[in-house]
Amino acid sequence: MPGKLLPMTLSGLHYPVIGCEVDGDIRAQRAAMQALLYSAGWPQPKKESNGRPRMGREFCSLSHGGGWALAVRHSGPIGADVEAASERLFNVVPRFCGELDQPVLDHFGSSLDTLCRLWTAKEAVFKAFGTGVDFLTGIEWTGVHDDGARIMATQQQRPLHIHWRSLGCTPGGLPVWMAVAFSADRP
Repeated sequence: MPGKLLPMTLSGLHYPVIGCEVDGDIRAQRAAMQALLYSAGWPQPKKESNGRPRMGREFCSLSHGGGWALAVRHSGPIGADVEAASERLFNVVPRFCGELDQPVLDHFGSSLDTLCRLWTAKEAVFKAFGTGVDFLTGIEWTGVHDDGARIMATQQQRPLHIHWRSLGCTPGGLPVWMAVAFSADRP
């Protein structure tokens, strides 16, 4: 069962985000996600052939990690990710952080927190499309600010908005970040 249900707004955007804190392993996180959707009155998502979930005619994205479960939905492609800024990110830096990410590093500095922002943003972009996002070369940052960014998904030739939000820290003190990516050519 999820902790508290949190309807979230990100800078007055036009898509709902719901989330709840979760304790436990992957099974507990999945159960919390189901309870979260039920509590919010959202329909059970169905998967498209590319793996992207849909709620009827709406696009949606689900994520759990860092002691949280969250879900978003929108009329156009949307993706979300939530992660704790754990040391394991340092081990995978060569696979997801490259030269094209310099605008983010310049804005926030080179830190574990920044790596978590990058990771969640790239996961959210991947989820928005369902496939076809190269984590090293597939995202061109066209604007970075404290709570978000503008990007170009290079393979899809689609502009996207990214929104970041801190969700506090895990009981172990690791910062938790969420990111939502949605198409900039949609309302």
